[in-house]
Amino acid sequence: MIRRLSSITIILIAVAFLLTTIKIGHAYEDVGVSVTIKGKRSFKAKKAAKMKAQKQAITNYLKRVSPAAVGSSCEKQLLDDRAVLIQRVTAQGFAQLDNAFEASYLVRIDDEKLNYRLEELGCGSQSGAAEVVMLIMEEPPTKGDIAMILNSADASGTRKLRGLGPFVIFYTSYQRAIRDSIIEGANREGLKLTRLDTISDFQRMKMSNDDPLVGVYFDNDTEEFAINRRLTSIVKNKFAAKNTIILYYRIASLYFDQVSRKLSVTLSISLHDLNSGETKSVGSQEFVSMIPEGQPGLAIRDGLADVASNAASLLMNRAKKEARRMSSMAQAKTRSVNPSTANVYVKLNSKRTMYNLKKKLSDNMVQNSRIDGENLVISLAAGVTSDEFVFERLLAVLEGMGINIPDKNIQFKESKCFIEQ
Repeated sequence: MIRRLSSITIILIAVAFLLTTIKIGHAYEDVGVSVTIKGKRSFKAKKAAKMKAQKQAITNYLKRVSPAAVGSSCEKQLLDDRAVLIQRVTAQGFAQLDNAFEASYLVRIDDEKLNYRLEELGCGSQSGAAEVVMLIMEEPPTKGDIAMILNSADASGTRKLRGLGPFVIFYTSYQRAIRDSIIEGANREGLKLTRLDTISDFQRMKMSNDDPLVGVYFDNDTEEFAINRRLTSIVKNKFAAKNTIILYYRIASLYFDQVSRKLSVTLSISLHDLNSGETKSVGSQEFVSMIPEGQPGLAIRDGLADVASNAASLLMNRAKKEARRMSSMAQAKTRSVNPSTANVYVKLNSKRTMYNLKKKLSDNMVQNSRIDGENLVISLAAGVTSDEFVFERLLAVLEGMGINIPDKNIQFKESKCFIEQ
């Protein structure tokens, strides 16, 4: 009896340790950068190069995950916060080129913290030229993917479970566990996933009271996992006009081996751009756990929900990057369709002066304006370019207020313009 309890304890400790490791693990991304500092190689030059490399790494990262944030007050805030966003900086090499010192570094960025901070600042990958909506839905498994391996001689202490019965009864529990784990992982990375069951227009499409509305249910008449066709059709119609990315998960396999007491799940995730039709798979992830003998059937149900949830959490480490890439592509497409949309960022010595400037610019060239951090952000009307507005309207207003802006303080970058007093 003591030996049996000891083995159970060891199993439970091992499983608990594995689950804890998954939950506390932080994702990161290594960004390689090269910087140049004027002068000779020295301790002071190395220190300046290291600081410049950290800033450049954050900017390079932003160009990929949230291009709209580059050059904005969000980027400035992230650069100020770099001490908590960068895990480490590793020197790769140094070179002296005439009167310039060149250094290359590998900068490790805390993926989770940076994207969460982006979301807090309102500059995440889903905001910018257009809002990007991300939905979470399911692709149906097959009965062959879900099974229980039984052996009556080894079933002592546990209610005999046969066929698909237990999976069918508790299937919505697995769906919710997977969905919640994916959403939690996405939120940690600064991504916002929309749950259809939180939208009133979709409530009437539930196939049961506890249907999580991910698009799949078990049809008791055909005894097959089926797609809620009415739901998927309305999703496509309702979100067709928006930049919409659907994150699909699929239970590739889910089973309990009553002989070895092993719980196992394999999940796969793919992302589909509803507008472009592009679909990208990020692969599959397996997770295994053990249930000691003598545990009730509910422990098996909860255990299967846990392994499914943890597999989803691991898989999101890969899915997040693809989600951001697709979101950035959708933003770029919107900007190419509406190239006339432009923003002008004005930084003056006084916020009161910026507010007065804001009131003087309420004309047909300006769509809207707001004070955001240290800048007055002016969004121009359709068809108005940033250079046209700056040289024909803005500088004249500033001069009328007694403010002269030197040419070196006016910088154009694509459809944006940055002006500093």
